[in-house]
Amino acid sequence: MQKFSFDHRLLENFNWPILFSSLILCAGGLLNLYSVSSAVEFSGEFSWFTRQLLYLIPGLAGLGAMLFLDYQYLRKLAWPFYAVNLICLIAVFFAGTKINGATRWLDVILFRFQPAEVIKVALVVLLAARLTRRKVDLLGFRDLCLPLLLIGVPFWLIHKQPDLGTALHLAATCLPMFLVLRFRAQVVMVAAVLAAILVGFVSFMQFSGSWHLLLEKGLVKPHQADRVKVYLNPEEHRAAGGWQVGQSENAVGSGQITGRGFMEGPQHKNGFLPEAETDFAFAALAEEWGFVGSVTVLAVFALLLTHGLAVAQFSKDRFGSLIALGLTSLLFWQVVINVGMVTGIFPVVGIPLPFISYGGTSLVTTFLSVGLILNIGMRRYLFQERPIRANPEVWNRQEEIFAPNRGSIRPLGPDTPLNPEMHPPHRLPHLRPWAKYLRKSKRGPLHWQDFAQY
Repeated sequence: MQKFSFDHRLLENFNWPILFSSLILCAGGLLNLYSVSSAVEFSGEFSWFTRQLLYLIPGLAGLGAMLFLDYQYLRKLAWPFYAVNLICLIAVFFAGTKINGATRWLDVILFRFQPAEVIKVALVVLLAARLTRRKVDLLGFRDLCLPLLLIGVPFWLIHKQPDLGTALHLAATCLPMFLVLRFRAQVVMVAAVLAAILVGFVSFMQFSGSWHLLLEKGLVKPHQADRVKVYLNPEEHRAAGGWQVGQSENAVGSGQITGRGFMEGPQHKNGFLPEAETDFAFAALAEEWGFVGSVTVLAVFALLLTHGLAVAQFSKDRFGSLIALGLTSLLFWQVVINVGMVTGIFPVVGIPLPFISYGGTSLVTTFLSVGLILNIGMRRYLFQERPIRANPEVWNRQEEIFAPNRGSIRPLGPDTPLNPEMHPPHRLPHLRPWAKYLRKSKRGPLHWQDFAQY
């Protein structure tokens, strides 16, 4: 297997809407950061806008590298990639940088990064590799032990930083990867019981307000409990963060239909909107561009996500399908949680909005995710030097073909995305890449020799 390869015929399956929507969102995020940065004095340092431009260089480089790397090789890299990021998560507790009361970053020579963001991609790749390691029609408890452990260890480490929002986002990212699989009946029953217990517990905590139990056990931090209280009743808990939510909703509402205009948002210009460059970047955008601009951004996100799901659906094997599905889920939950937080639908958590919020690690990780989704979509079909000679069934299964060594030719397997792999081991190609070569011969019916040169 070639690790890095690129065939010009791969462009036939290149998903241009994913690339263009990503670049459009990135450009919109840079415009928003330029507006937000103009109201802040940086005392000789680079502004948020300038630093985001610098982060864009490794982000685009990572996207390009992902296009050339055959994603099947990631099976070998999955464990090392995951292990390195897990070590970085542990190193945060000993050599991490504390910002805004939380220790989540590592300083490495010239740059600072957040391991919790990178390990999400590593976990998706490793889970896809483990869940497709062997052909199993129905997964049982033994098949789920290791995948759940792989999720639980980084979840616990991130929760201890403390960063419960990112930990929950990590778990939510992996959930769709399990939902498309088939499980034994006892696994489904146990999962349903646990889900019912969880829903009942959350409902009890919501209506009773008994947060002291969770605080005593150390399951949640005081500021995390305050955020939930603010979410339930922001007017009574302004001192605990309700003021932030109120200012965010005021900024979104003040944009009205067409917005206040570029660089004319009074909420963030006068310093009323908290974290306008990161957590509440969408509020600043909505204030300046209004309902029209907000819906446009969400529509571009919807275009990106739907095409990501299409790549997962039509991938040629289950490994690629699960990676594309997991990475699309990663982006989906970031958009839903961040926009919901800004508009008051969800409690305030530190989840950035892809491409829009300021953050080098988030931007680079997002571009890597997009590049990997494009990679899987491009390699939906593999190419052979003489496809017709190798697989005559791909162009005509009804007509008798006089091909040499017909008994040694493997038939094309059925198209089974998101199901156990039924394709032959050497990944037979599909009809589409060479369909343009299938033209009728002047001598009459199609004949094998007519296509020998292909």
